[in-house]
Amino acid sequence: MKSMNHEGIISHLLSWLEEAGCFVKIVSINHLNEIEAELYMRHDQGSFSEEFYQERLTTFRYQPYSNIKEPKSIIIIAVPQPTILLIFRYLGLDHSMYIPPTYDYSIDAELKHHLKKIIQPYSYHLASTYIPLKLFAVRSGLAEYGRNNICYIPGEGSFFRLVAFYTDLPCLKDNWRYTVMMERCKVCRTCVVACPLGAINEDRFLLHAERCLAFHNEHSGNFPQNIDSNLHHCLFGCMICQNVCPENKKNVGWIEEREQFSEYETFAILNGIPLEQIPNSTKKKLSKLGLIDDYLILARNLSVLLN
Repeated sequence: MKSMNHEGIISHLLSWLEEAGCFVKIVSINHLNEIEAELYMRHDQGSFSEEFYQERLTTFRYQPYSNIKEPKSIIIIAVPQPTILLIFRYLGLDHSMYIPPTYDYSIDAELKHHLKKIIQPYSYHLASTYIPLKLFAVRSGLAEYGRNNICYIPGEGSFFRLVAFYTDLPCLKDNWRYTVMMERCKVCRTCVVACPLGAINEDRFLLHAERCLAFHNEHSGNFPQNIDSNLHHCLFGCMICQNVCPENKKNVGWIEEREQFSEYETFAILNGIPLEQIPNSTKKKLSKLGLIDDYLILARNLSVLLN
């Protein structure tokens, strides 16, 4: 076992993350119960639609994994990510499709691998979390809420993915705070005006998530009748409020092409051919994009965009 004090290990970990372009905070494990209670309280106050609450907010887990005997802190990381461009060949033409930032799940495993390499030689441990990341990021001081309830890194915009890990490293400096909204949002109404479904308004701080196009794009079943088919522009999620946000001026053009799907692959997806029957090469593409679990929703959304 190597020898280094807590401060040295944490400094090494933070330096590696910062050199990788990430933003990071470490907070005490003791805040887990507080966050759980806050979400229960908001639900009891009627802040969420019941459908949204049951689908998105009841699946969090507030107990650290058992492989850490005495968890002491949570590492919260914001990883910059671009908008992802995919090309689907359909009826002899190439069609551009977009996936918003934050959807590249592959970074989670990469971060976990690298951080374990840093702390395990000193007999510390790391485990994945499933917690309300946006709320933790804002309360930790890592991010601030926009009026659209999306997280923003001050001065950097919202094009990043949040990842968090439990660890038995001590929390040496806990900058816990109340929920914070960006100063610009107090006078800016750009996203309020731009949202075509009225999900963002000024009568309350919380988003009307049940109206949000992103929620319905990630929700199975038929789209509500009030959603015009012309509003669809992403395979998942929605980019309208982020693309018009003044805080994202430097990010809007950050687009990276990831995969191309042949005419046959597009046909297979559109027709819901079972995953076990599609080529392994196609499954690998979908897996890299984090779309395996949402395969059936992908078929529905792609059909709307193409037609």
